[in-house]
Amino acid sequence: MKSILLSSTIIILTFLNSCDNISSTNNDKTTTRKDTINYTNERSLVKLIDSTKPANDTIFLGFRIGMTKSQFKNHIKKLRNEGKSITYSSSNVFSNPFGSFDLGPGYTFKTSISINASGKTITGTGNYFLETGFNKLGKLTQLNILAIEDWDSGINNPQWLESKVIENSDKLNDDKLRQALIDNDILDEYDFIRRKGNVVIYENSLTINYIDYRSLLLELLIKLKEKEIIREKNKDIKF
Repeated sequence: MKSILLSSTIIILTFLNSCDNISSTNNDKTTTRKDTINYTNERSLVKLIDSTKPANDTIFLGFRIGMTKSQFKNHIKKLRNEGKSITYSSSNVFSNPFGSFDLGPGYTFKTSISINASGKTITGTGNYFLETGFNKLGKLTQLNILAIEDWDSGINNPQWLESKVIENSDKLNDDKLRQALIDNDILDEYDFIRRKGNVVIYENSLTINYIDYRSLLLELLIKLKEKEIIREKNKDIKF
């Protein structure tokens, strides 16, 4: 079963790369109206992916969706030169009540943070682990941020990063897309989802995630294809 699902995923990923290679020829296309989009239909998703431009929007810390790996590293250097505290480690251990997990290699941004609560300013320290996702063309399509925020007072989970993300993005006015993400276990019912240009921003239990809209559609397409393969496989079972 795993090999079949993997083959399906590879086929769809190959499709996405072909879309990236011809995207310059699709720049004049208009994205399908969201009120006519069926996010549960493979053909509709393929058509939407083909007609959607790759994102080129600035996100957290000034990173840009669509930047190359070398541009990403150069931006890290720029941030450090500006006085930002960004460290790199080949092993990043995260602990919570369920245990300890090695997040693997990556950068961590550390900064002082503050919020206003009950008429006074509360300060603390935030550590933000940056997990990157690059496509086969070497372009940044996703940035996931694991936030660990420690406050100087006993304030209960104020979520500085989440509040700043909400301040600097727009509400996603697409209930069909939200429901499709929930139905496919990408989003939980009470998680927030926002949009900034052609980037979708959503939270899950551990991270806040910036993802190229086109890449998010690909994730949905893969989920649909996997479900279809499972349904076909089950047809051979006799009772």
